[in-house]
Amino acid sequence: MNTKQLLGAISAMIIKTAVAVAIIVVVFRLAISAYDFGYQVFADIPVSDGEGRIVSVVVTDGQSSKELAKILEQKGLINYSYVFYIQEQLSDDYRDMIQPGTYELSTAMNSEEMLEILCHVEEEE
Repeated sequence: MNTKQLLGAISAMIIKTAVAVAIIVVVFRLAISAYDFGYQVFADIPVSDGEGRIVSVVVTDGQSSKELAKILEQKGLINYSYVFYIQEQLSDDYRDMIQPGTYELSTAMNSEEMLEILCHVEEEE
């Protein structure tokens, strides 16, 4: 084997190793991101501990849950609008049940507590 062939074989091995390492790093980061997203969806942890901060939220007629989630994120009631939207869509009790109105929500509430308030239908007497 001459020097040229030896350098070519070493270069090919280095490139294959670098590609394999890059693939492993990408898969590892995707796995961490997927775990973090799943944890956020199912752990349902409030933004703040204790009493929290009360924030007024207005829900208009015809407003989508995605739009509402963005408003809740902007007001600091949730960390990620997409997580709230997924939680609402996965909920059997609150899916597509958000009612228009003005609501007082707290940063100490988790998403399920907020959905319970946002979907509350007052019974007629």
